Amino acid sequence: MKNLKKTVTIIANGQFPFHDIPLTILSNTDFIISCDGATDLLLKKGYKPNLIIGDLDSISEKSKELYKEKIILISDQSENDLRKAINHSIELGFKKINIIGATGLREDHTIGNIFSIIKYPEYDIKIYTDSGLFRVIKDNQSVKSFQGQQISIFSPDNTIKIATSGLKYNINKNTLSTLFYGTLNESIKQKISFKLSHGNILIFQKF
Repeated sequence: MKNLKKTVTIIANGQFPFHDIPLTILSNTDFIISCDGATDLLLKKGYKPNLIIGDLDSISEKSKELYKEKIILISDQSENDLRKAINHSIELGFKKINIIGATGLREDHTIGNIFSIIKYPEYDIKIYTDSGLFRVIKDNQSVKSFQGQQISIFSPDNTIKIATSGLKYNINKNTLSTLFYGTLNESIKQKISFKLSHGNILIFQKF
């Protein structure tokens, strides 16, 4: 697949970032997909999409006409526009997918968007916000960190036993009975490691 080593950045229709890290991610990406109405703000910020995906219920008529050759209409209401864009990115052969604009504006959309990425553990998908990033952890995995970095762990499956190293409050082959019991931890090393009994979890790393 020709895009395996390239990166796609998806712009969801939430709050456009102001932090340097997500903006640098966007400026240096190989390919941009905007979700429906996110296109209008993306254009105002001086970026141009390679593709526009969604049910087209929120994009302006001006943008729709200007980029009509780049539009992929997907009317399926069982998936939101972000998951449509993720699915299409995978179809295009991308393994590394960055997402910005997935949070803010509406809390229900924020929660749905964040937990959407746990559906794709075999892909390197990260959601960048103005304060940090969300990513999926699977099997035995280590990720880069720094001393003092704020870390939160979310397990939607309370049967997954988790073991960690490199954290101020390490988890020793225990389960997280609720979504909030793994929050507000802290890294004490340059790398944090996870071992899972099965399944996948989600972590947040503050910038």
